[in-house]
Amino acid sequence: MRWRCVFLVAFFLPELELDPFHADLSSGWHHLLGTDSLGRDGLLRLLHGGARSFGFASAVALGSLALGLLLALGEDRFRDGRSALRSLPSLLLLIPMAAAFGGFGWLTLALLLATLQSLQIEPVMRARLDPFRRGPAWAMNDVLGASATHRVKMWAPWMLQQAMPLFPTVWMAALWGEATLRLLGLGPGPQHDSLGLLLNEELPRLSTDGTALGIASLVLVLALAWWSTRTFKEPT
Repeated sequence: MRWRCVFLVAFFLPELELDPFHADLSSGWHHLLGTDSLGRDGLLRLLHGGARSFGFASAVALGSLALGLLLALGEDRFRDGRSALRSLPSLLLLIPMAAAFGGFGWLTLALLLATLQSLQIEPVMRARLDPFRRGPAWAMNDVLGASATHRVKMWAPWMLQQAMPLFPTVWMAALWGEATLRLLGLGPGPQHDSLGLLLNEELPRLSTDGTALGIASLVLVLALAWWSTRTFKEPT
């Protein structure tokens, strides 16, 4: 969890400089993955866009866990509605919504992904928390008249420990959500680079005039897909 949160600093990285006079250069010693159509170094762009997407996924995952904890701690109301939303994949809801609104910005997409993912993890969080909430340790707060601040200080570390195993799964879902919407042209605009935007530009070219940057992007996606299968088996 901790190393994924390091990518949050990627939001503060400046955008890469444009150099149209050196656009679409082939790979070489000076540019290992060549340059893109705006003259940006391919390797730097792959690292920069990937870090930006990873940071976005970390922010969404943290928001999802926070919302999931709040839902799990609250009353189990509107159970049928939440179950109906959980039965549908998040992308199945996001893609038509994004198409109807002409795409989503960073903030809107983050809030929607965090909300939908929190609904998915709520049953797991509730199953983890309920046995302790019904125990004597939790009831002791009411007996002693503990304040809300004291409850948070006392139980927040334990709740975080319960939520941490779910972080990799939510992180990966957020990463694929952003990448998929941008690949379809329904994500945030081109003002800020990301892995999804890079895929949107490079993958269609692979069948005709594929570049080293496009091939590297595809390899990165396949590596993440393989890694995600291990993550789901052994969440850490």
